[in-house]
Amino acid sequence: MIYQIFSIILSALFLMFMFLTLWYIAIPLLAVVVLVSALRRLRGRIKNHLHKRRTQRRPIHANDVIDVDFKEVK
Repeated sequence: MIYQIFSIILSALFLMFMFLTLWYIAIPLLAVVVLVSALRRLRGRIKNHLHKRRTQRRPIHANDVIDVDFKEVK
């Protein structure tokens, strides 16, 4: 009987410790990882968007090399 009560108390303490660990360590850590990942992705999208803008609006200069492939029409 004492062994069963001790086992229940030990299990309850272990589950309480695991819940507190999850609540105060794992969930905030997961939130930080998700936030950092989202910020990196947003930074990459902004960088690609600005790069597209610069290349599309760049005027053609006299010394630019323009590569054109001609297809033969049959």
